[in-house]
Amino acid sequence: MDKEKILQVANLILRIFIGFILIYASIGKIEDPNLFAKEISNYRLLPEFLSKTIAIILPWIELTLGVLLIFGIRIQTSSFLTFLLFTVFTAGILSALARGLNINCGCFAYSSEPISWKKILENFGLILATIYLFLFPKTILSLENLNKDLESDR
Repeated sequence: MDKEKILQVANLILRIFIGFILIYASIGKIEDPNLFAKEISNYRLLPEFLSKTIAIILPWIELTLGVLLIFGIRIQTSSFLTFLLFTVFTAGILSALARGLNINCGCFAYSSEPISWKKILENFGLILATIYLFLFPKTILSLENLNKDLESDR
């Protein structure tokens, strides 16, 4: 397998992995926005009305980005927006850790995973993966590249 194909397969694996994380994270939050709003409020960064608004909107953004990544639609845009999400999430966790808060991450609904340096490292890995997807958007099994692939086969 040549280098180009290896990069494309790596890209596909990362797209699917990150996409499923986003979708999985969104489902419980969509089902119970009140619980998610409470998790957001625990960070003590936003007023309550804003926490409730974010709790309603953010899971749908996660779901949409997950679907876009899995199907390979607007890979650079969706990976950049995912990068921004993971960066904001990581900054929130860092802020809570620095203030000594002992709270749940809020990453996945119905999970009691506390904030930790382990979560920071996990998020940093996801941030690096989104940077990779942004820099190397060409991939196999992508709806975005389907027309280009069909044209090049002619």
